[in-house]
Amino acid sequence: MKRLLTFLLSLTPLLTVGTLAQSPDPLEPILTFARTQPGDLAISVATVLPDGTLKPALRWNDTQAMPLASSMKVVVLAAYARAVSAGKLNPDTPVKVADWEAYYLPGTDGGAHAESLKTLGIGTDQQGRATTPEKTVPLDTLARFMIETSDNAATDLILSRLGKEAVPATIRALGLKQQEDIGPVSGLFGNWDKAGAAYLKAAPAQRRALDWQRGEAVRRDPALRQPPATEAPASDAAIALAVQLQNQTPPRGSTADYAALMGRVLSGEGFHAAELALMRRHLGWPMRVNLANAQVYNALYAKGGSLGAGVLTNNLALDIKGGPRVVYSIFLRNIPENSSAAITQSLEGFMLDTLFQSAAQQRLLQALGVGR
Repeated sequence: MKRLLTFLLSLTPLLTVGTLAQSPDPLEPILTFARTQPGDLAISVATVLPDGTLKPALRWNDTQAMPLASSMKVVVLAAYARAVSAGKLNPDTPVKVADWEAYYLPGTDGGAHAESLKTLGIGTDQQGRATTPEKTVPLDTLARFMIETSDNAATDLILSRLGKEAVPATIRALGLKQQEDIGPVSGLFGNWDKAGAAYLKAAPAQRRALDWQRGEAVRRDPALRQPPATEAPASDAAIALAVQLQNQTPPRGSTADYAALMGRVLSGEGFHAAELALMRRHLGWPMRVNLANAQVYNALYAKGGSLGAGVLTNNLALDIKGGPRVVYSIFLRNIPENSSAAITQSLEGFMLDTLFQSAAQQRLLQALGVGR
């Protein structure tokens, strides 16, 4: 079961400028998905007006709750920013790497945790764990890697410091209409392994409670963080259950909510100054890691994610030099395994093309059967 459930909440490709590998028709993988599975695609594209409100340019299934993968970390970041702004958390608080890794499940994050440690100059063993776990890092460094590398263990450590009520309070404060509560990622993965079919049948609130319980068990028991010594072949029934768990049990939200949230980050509306500065610092990672973005954008904020082969999400907020301020959120679920790689590779280019090119927009609308 464990080997069936090595799903990833991983980082989407870095946002680049003019360097994407292009297939003969880079739009076609997602256009084909739109034609054949329109109910599994949700999109919100909008212009951000000076007062922070959104002027929709394209909406498709925009209020439909969809699995979020690592996009959910935007809401965790907002909860963290609220706690820091309110003086409930100190971003300079030292955190032992060992405490951070108490939530690390090797082989489930696409190498995100090892990449975080590498950035800090901390060596790793073969499973991606730190060779110097006694070192400390500031709490805010974990917020950085929660977004920049999509480090699941960093996310869980921050959730543990926030407590169970912080995310629901943030959802209410931000007025997010379709957003579900969020629990530890280690708990979610652990429950897929441990509970399987029973977890699938549980209500969302019950699942999150189970995630908190399992996440705490993972933190306390190093044995629960060990990958299996052997990998058993998966039956067809086990694979089918794994796909259902992946698409139906993670926290869900809508593109309408995420576009609105990213629009607030862009406009500054609805956040206190300290919250806004923190949100922008961490969501603005593409400007740090790709300096060429500064040639095109005044500001660029991004966070996406993937979950196994079946779930893919991405959110962009762009302040374009000499152009408009725009937001774009796109969520896909139930992606066929044989088309997952092509869709993933083409997503970033698809978003930019359908944002800026009227011909590409028209092709998307035709694929969805929508007339202008």
